[in-house]
Amino acid sequence: MSVSLRSILLLPCLWSLVWSLSILELSLLESTISEDSCSFYQALEMRTHCGNDGYVTNFAHKYCEKYLAGRSSFNDTKWQNGVRVCLQRTMLSKLRTVSQPTCQQIRDWGFDSHFGCYMRPIPNSPEVKFCRLKGADIVKIGWMAKGTVLEKEVWKQFAKMINECAGQYLQDVKQDFVQFLKKTMNSLNWPW
Repeated sequence: MSVSLRSILLLPCLWSLVWSLSILELSLLESTISEDSCSFYQALEMRTHCGNDGYVTNFAHKYCEKYLAGRSSFNDTKWQNGVRVCLQRTMLSKLRTVSQPTCQQIRDWGFDSHFGCYMRPIPNSPEVKFCRLKGADIVKIGWMAKGTVLEKEVWKQFAKMINECAGQYLQDVKQDFVQFLKKTMNSLNWPW
């Protein structure tokens, strides 16, 4: 078999074309990221083919649709919208690091992103986070996620979130108590 000079010269062009399609796929995925839609996960499944039991279809898309359908019943839709976009953007950033991700990698990336996206979904809005949600919203989140109780990863994430919220709550109470003491002592002309 002889290889012509023409074939050798075409090889980089073909490689460039294949690479461009991958970039195109990622760009198309990025265009589907939205706080008002879960189509990102449908587009991702078309690219990865992890199936009905995979993370993308059986978890990410399923619960994205569930929370989107119930969005109007939440007090804080900014948090929920932020989480939706954060999870999608985080997945896309991971996809950019690997040319052919496995279904297990996608699952791991998805679950690993939940804590950060739930706690601080909007980087420039530190006030928007899980620990600041009203109790009614937290109950709704738990109720809607009740089907995930068999997922070990979900329990780990939930325990981490509760731990962080408890620590933050105690810190807030401490700060409030110190402010209360200072005001009280100042009103009594107490020397500091």
